[in-house]
Amino acid sequence: MKTRKRTGPRTDTTRRHTSLCTRAKSRRRLESNERERHRMHNLNDAFQELREVIPHVRHGHKLSKLETLSLAKNYITALTDAVLHLDAGRFHVAHRLHQTHHSPSAHAVVGQ
Repeated sequence: MKTRKRTGPRTDTTRRHTSLCTRAKSRRRLESNERERHRMHNLNDAFQELREVIPHVRHGHKLSKLETLSLAKNYITALTDAVLHLDAGRFHVAHRLHQTHHSPSAHAVVGQ
């Protein structure tokens, strides 16, 4: 579809409309930039909070975002393994106590 070219000079109304559109676009861009800036500040604050709770060796060195995520993942994995190990140990102890308490030799010793 062909568009027609303007043949006459721009009118004041056209200039005003173009100026309003430009200002509106500029305002929307500024608002968008502000929202993005706010989002990034929140994200950086969250990374800083994460850096403060995960243990790492080099305390004088600020961890990068990638280092922070990697250490956090490893720390969570280590904590999960520790909990599973403790649960398995607790189960083993409970099982042994149950076996000892219900075995015939335990009753014979208690009955003597």
